[in-house]
Parts: sequence; C-alpha cells; structure tokens
Amino acid sequence: MIARIVMGGLAGACVAAGGAQEIVIGALLGAVGGVVGCFGGYQARTRLVKALATRDIYVALLEDLVAVGGSLWVLLQV
Repeated sequence: MIARIVMGGLAGACVAAGGAQEIVIGALLGAVGGVVGCFGGYQARTRLVKALATRDIYVALLEDLVAVGGSLWVLLQV
C-alpha cells in the first residue's frame, strides 16, 4: 500500500514537471490516484473472479492488458 502511494506520487510529480505544472499538486494527485487504483482494482478484480467463476490469473492478465493498453493510449494522445 505504501509503495503504491509513493510510486503514484512520484509518477504524478514527474507528469506535472513534464507539463510545467506544480510538482506538489501532481504528487498529491498521483498519490490519491494510487490509493484509489489500489482499492478500486482489488474490488473490481475479486468481484469479476467471483462473477465469472474463473481463476484469478485470467482476470489478472486481462487487467494487465487493459493497463498497458490504457498507458499506450495516453502516451499516443500527447
């Protein structure tokens, strides 16, 4: 959990610095995003595993594909 907060804050600060914005605000928003993503992702994943009655690994791989695809989409928009 702490790692997600720290890494989210670091990522937010880097994005803010790259966009010539306030680094502190970027770090705070990134940290909040890390926490929300952590808990939201956990809830979505466990509910999807139960709803589909499948193994966790399949949902985890799908989650990773969505994350990579979303990241690529964001990068291509810049």
